[in-house]
Amino acid sequence: MLSIRNSTIIAAILCGTTASADVTAQQVWDNWTDQMEIYGQGFTTKGEEMSGDTLTISGVAIAMSDEETSINAQLGDIELTENGDGTVTITTAESYPMTLGITPQYGDPSTVNMTVSQSGLEMIVSGDPEAMNYEFTADRYAIAIDSLEGDAKEEVQLEDAVIAMLDLSGQYSIVKDNLTRMAYEVAVGAVDIDVLFRETGGEGIVSFNGDMADLDMAANISMPIDMDMSADVPPFNEGLAMDGGYTFGEIVYAFDISADGEAASGNSTIAGGELGFSFDVDGMDYSGSAQDISITALIPNELPFPIEASMAEYGFDFQIPLSQGEDGPRDARLAFNFTELAISELLWSMADPQSILPRDPLTVALGIDAQVTPFFDFLDPEQMEAAAMADVPGELNGLQITDLTVKAAGAEITGEGAFTFDNTDLQSFDGMPRPEGEATFQINGVNGLVDKLVQMGLIPEEEAMMPRMMMGMFTTPVGDDMLTSTIEVNSEGHVLANGQRLR
Repeated sequence: MLSIRNSTIIAAILCGTTASADVTAQQVWDNWTDQMEIYGQGFTTKGEEMSGDTLTISGVAIAMSDEETSINAQLGDIELTENGDGTVTITTAESYPMTLGITPQYGDPSTVNMTVSQSGLEMIVSGDPEAMNYEFTADRYAIAIDSLEGDAKEEVQLEDAVIAMLDLSGQYSIVKDNLTRMAYEVAVGAVDIDVLFRETGGEGIVSFNGDMADLDMAANISMPIDMDMSADVPPFNEGLAMDGGYTFGEIVYAFDISADGEAASGNSTIAGGELGFSFDVDGMDYSGSAQDISITALIPNELPFPIEASMAEYGFDFQIPLSQGEDGPRDARLAFNFTELAISELLWSMADPQSILPRDPLTVALGIDAQVTPFFDFLDPEQMEAAAMADVPGELNGLQITDLTVKAAGAEITGEGAFTFDNTDLQSFDGMPRPEGEATFQINGVNGLVDKLVQMGLIPEEEAMMPRMMMGMFTTPVGDDMLTSTIEVNSEGHVLANGQRLR
């Protein structure tokens, strides 16, 4: 796995320029040099020369490595030209080579030779030492794998491997106070990916082609001024923080894989989606979604017909507190949804050839909010060991079921509820804090679904009696195959179903 330092240096190399700005060429270059020092040794040049209004940095090279990976990039000459209005134009080579070396713990080493190319790139830097900014546009920015060496070459024959971004624009800013604060916004009109590998000495093939429209990315990153990029524990307790995400438009891709007697091919489309994240000493948020997903796949050795599926939407949302905070309980969240997942009639017919079950799409959604009290700051190195040794790392104070939906084959279950927890009472529920509150559920069409499963022979009639009895105990009829149930836990620790005490 790449270290923090090498993951960040890759981003710096691919930018092909400084992540800083100032009013003179020398100040711009000095600031880039300061930034590169964060990543450790490995950044070299052959010389600097100021001629007129242009500062030329010759032979710019980057060489970084850790135990399993090495990165070498020859950026060539970089020119920084003062425009006379307090801005600086940066000119870089239209292409430059980059080499990725992989030395795995097990197996032979491999080398990946790549070329980074950019056309129509225009970059202008402005600002001052305290608040620096650059803006850029480019017609095309691409990374191509030129050749493989070592173990990788013995396995596969490279024919094509390119990822290209078209119609780029964006800006990047950096501000220094007690921290280094970076922010960027990038818009990409289209992303095009083409990959083709063949098995060396065989007939195997791996092919992938993908296109993405309207990719917009943004992020804010704060780092300690002298951050150690090789540290085992990232210094979140010293101010390291990040937030950002991206949105994208239509994605279309196709793949074809044939190797070792196995084969698979297919294609997919996604109408659009998004992803967002934030991570700091206080907690982590991570969410995403995608809409109108369609997939077709053919696996001839397993099935003689295509697998076809579609989904209206999927999404997830996680919020996890990582510090004790100062204002009482912290918010947490767990949510996901798979909305209207549908499969082809061919797949339905395999499970239900008599068409007994309704072909309704499957929807599963769950949303849970909670209030918790952590006992530790989990990203503080001094508290990590204590947290790992603790029997209980925190308290659960409250929980709300904001969404519960299960819908398929003519049946539907929905629910919602809320509970508080008394952490001073660990006896009523055998070591668990005593809950108090209620949850209400609506259950429609389940008896009809059980009848159909019996008719299909999937459930013997005698075994169907148990779920019917359970529903009779815990639910109340409110219509034709429509049931409701309210589960309550009162202040005395009694558990009731529709007012009837169960515990």
